Amino acid sequence: MKTILVDPGAGESSFGTFGESHWSSIIHHGLCSISAYAKREGFDIELIDIRQLHGWEHFKQEITVRNPHVIGLSMRSFDFNMVMKAVDIIKSCNSEIITVVGGVHPTIATDEVAANENIDYIITGEGEISFTNLLKKIEKGQSDERIIRGIPPDLDTLPFDDRELYNYKVTISLPNYPGVFKPPMVTMIASRGCPYNCSFCAPHARKMFGKGVRARSVDHVIEELKILRDKYDFNCIKFYDYSFTANPNWIYEFCDKYQSNGFTQSFLCQSRVDLICRHEDSIKRLSEVGLKLMLVGFESGNQRVLNFLRKGTTVEQNLKAAEICKKYGVMVGGSFMLGIPTETKEEVKDTIEIVKKIKPHFTSVSFFTPIPGNDLYDYCMENDLSLITSYDQLVDFAPSTPKIKGVDYDFLRDAASEIMGVKFGGKISGKIVRFFYVTTKNKPKFRNFLVRCYSQWVGSSIYRLLNH
Repeated sequence: MKTILVDPGAGESSFGTFGESHWSSIIHHGLCSISAYAKREGFDIELIDIRQLHGWEHFKQEITVRNPHVIGLSMRSFDFNMVMKAVDIIKSCNSEIITVVGGVHPTIATDEVAANENIDYIITGEGEISFTNLLKKIEKGQSDERIIRGIPPDLDTLPFDDRELYNYKVTISLPNYPGVFKPPMVTMIASRGCPYNCSFCAPHARKMFGKGVRARSVDHVIEELKILRDKYDFNCIKFYDYSFTANPNWIYEFCDKYQSNGFTQSFLCQSRVDLICRHEDSIKRLSEVGLKLMLVGFESGNQRVLNFLRKGTTVEQNLKAAEICKKYGVMVGGSFMLGIPTETKEEVKDTIEIVKKIKPHFTSVSFFTPIPGNDLYDYCMENDLSLITSYDQLVDFAPSTPKIKGVDYDFLRDAASEIMGVKFGGKISGKIVRFFYVTTKNKPKFRNFLVRCYSQWVGSSIYRLLNH
């Protein structure tokens, strides 16, 4: 029984972009895990990657030629219109094809997704076990409830991700932060879930993965890395975990076994400032075995705003965490959010000032975007603040278009320019950088070139000498 999984890309602009940059070529780990599990149970799984197609006519041709029995589509909130259109096209090609939709948006907005009668089944939460169980029933001519709650798996019992579902050799040839990290780059997820309660994120992770964090064992992660090393001889790793350093005991064990198994490859991961401050020794140990870049969500330089976001961190921790990373030679990738509901201009200026003090090696500035599934989204809906009129607008987090009412976006654009100009000599330079950052969003190949140039500069010995 042929089954096709669909990667919806990131909006219609992603048609034909596979192979142009890291972000237009990354694999969908959820689909890879579902594929691996279903294949282990004997099912024939294929992929349609929107980014490798020329447009909707090409999509129709693929459906007609392949003629699958079941199609599974993954949906985040910004995928809503893409997936809904894909489902309708599938049914127009062959009404007998069984459509199954899963992912974050069906989990947090089940009724909205269920309104489309062309969707036969909806799986909420984690999909490996429940999707495969559904395939078994379909194969036997049986049916199931239309809305199925996914069964959380024991992560160590899952087969390793089916990376070959994609053209993986192309994916690994396009590393994140090119110039700092050399290809091949593999990506990895060592855990699921998040124990924190940030209002711009929670409770979507709890709805998707349950409470707390479920981590794979260190041995399970190391075993997969050994297979990937033998197969692809990779040079670096990107860990996608919400907070890779949440469990220091896990980190120490990982570092010991990473080193004892002969791994010297550099890697990047994400953490929180409070964890970095609380467990400085774990950052030191990670740096000794290959940590090269730490991605950190600083968000704001104002304490009231951090409290409003329920971040659970302090301005002082923001500063200290950056110092700790740099102390051990770890580059800092800092994320900052502007345009937060209730944020004043003076509080935005506090964020500008903290960026000047931290001086991250890489700086990401986003405008707050009300995305379904979190408490701050609900706050915006309750107070009639949202300017979002289509899910397609959620693809763009960059400082380009207004997101909520009552915000002076001209002021924020100037603030974003000043932040972007911290590494380039001032606001004028920052405006130029921000212009290219925003206007190249739909030109991944050109943006990848610009990022490579900057990354090479930041990673150079001359840069380190000038910023010592």
